[in-house]
Amino acid sequence: MAYVLGVDIGTGSAKAVLLDEGGALVGRGVAEYGLCTPHPGWVEQDAEDWWRGLCVAARQALVGIDAAEVVCISLSGQLNGAVFVDEQIQPLRPVPIWLDHRSEVECAEAEQRAGDLLRDRALSRLGPVNTLAKVLWVKAHEADIYHRTRWILLPKDWLRFRLTGKVAAEVSDASVTAAFDLPARQWSGEILTALDIDAGLFPALVDSPDLVGEVTAEAAAQIGLRAGTQVVAGGGDMPCMILGSGVIEPGIVGFGIGTAAHATAFAEELHPAACGKLWPMCHPIPGKFAWLGCSFTGGASLKWFKEEFGGSYEELTEAAADVPAGAEGLFFMPWLEGSATPSPDPNARGGFVGLSLRHGRGHLVRAVMEGVVFDLRHSLECFTEIGLPIGQLRIGEGGSHSALWRQMQADILGRDVVRIATDDLSAVGAALLAGVGSGVYATFQTACAQAVKLAETVQCNSHQAELYRRAFARYASLYPLLKDWYASG
Repeated sequence: MAYVLGVDIGTGSAKAVLLDEGGALVGRGVAEYGLCTPHPGWVEQDAEDWWRGLCVAARQALVGIDAAEVVCISLSGQLNGAVFVDEQIQPLRPVPIWLDHRSEVECAEAEQRAGDLLRDRALSRLGPVNTLAKVLWVKAHEADIYHRTRWILLPKDWLRFRLTGKVAAEVSDASVTAAFDLPARQWSGEILTALDIDAGLFPALVDSPDLVGEVTAEAAAQIGLRAGTQVVAGGGDMPCMILGSGVIEPGIVGFGIGTAAHATAFAEELHPAACGKLWPMCHPIPGKFAWLGCSFTGGASLKWFKEEFGGSYEELTEAAADVPAGAEGLFFMPWLEGSATPSPDPNARGGFVGLSLRHGRGHLVRAVMEGVVFDLRHSLECFTEIGLPIGQLRIGEGGSHSALWRQMQADILGRDVVRIATDDLSAVGAALLAGVGSGVYATFQTACAQAVKLAETVQCNSHQAELYRRAFARYASLYPLLKDWYASG
């Protein structure tokens, strides 16, 4: 039997999955780690925690398996971290991750200096979430760190170095950093020169399924693999999730509610008109593209409510189920760390609107859940605006485990949705890349057909859909009304 291992380095945990040559899941592992928030707006992690998490999760997934039968490993990693490393590839400081928002001043200055280039080449506006913003902040505030830096690596690329001893970058991960020329599928020398960033800090790029090295003896001893196991480049967690959801052809649209909530669509070509509302990126399939719509704190909003006000997820959703659709006029804005699609704004913040003495705990919970899906509906409308075909809607991740949240997605999106039975989709996507890159799977189509399992279809309730259509119009008016108020804070 031939096996492939995929490991996803997420925001809160490392997740590993082991697939066999038929695409069946035969092993799984998980290891959690924490965040550090030393100042308001700062969100950092210790890169060594990622490595320890990778090793623990991988060993769990490999229990009972002969390591000699594992053909290849590939990694998925959280987007838009910035690992500043020295000549020995040792991190020089804690890693600012995608949630870090300290760089608003640098983003405004970069917009003045290179705004047109960013829109024309990176097809985006620079925001604090982007890796490039973090580089500009370190250059401005920690000049000694910047000048000692040999490479700026994305999270999974640093971990792949730990596996192989070789430095490289990969296009799907790089494509959302704002330092990348999307039409050319290369780092943008124009953008970096305009912002006085040394282009030599960014490693050479490879495609997601490219074989880039082998597991070293030192890494093999820690992770539980055989020295010499092949290593494929891998991808960012969103591109890998796109692959793990089977979003590999026009018409299939994926939705997920994890820490963030997201919507993804396949594209043969880029649509510049959507830039600024959606995030374009390189698809893990070479030569293809994908669009991402996002709500930064989708699932995190419900987690926040649970941790602050108590109760289990089961108790909270039971309370919400007793409340009618629309939460009797109560709305929640799930922008706890800024808004994303269709109006990226790091200053936006969450809140309840429409509270009355009538509203209780169940109303609050239902409003949180509905608000997250309202934010996702923005993404679906953006896909439609740029002419992407909308066929099958697939839902996955933690939010799909709740029957109530599944039905909300069908009703608020206004279409039937199909649940993805497979969990840990980013790790699955990484494993599929390992399989295609090493030849265990003949094609991406074969790999997805074998490994991506679909479950039941959730039927859209037409009566509820009409109610939610009217409610969404009210929800969509909230950000424009509050935009200036957020900016004045």
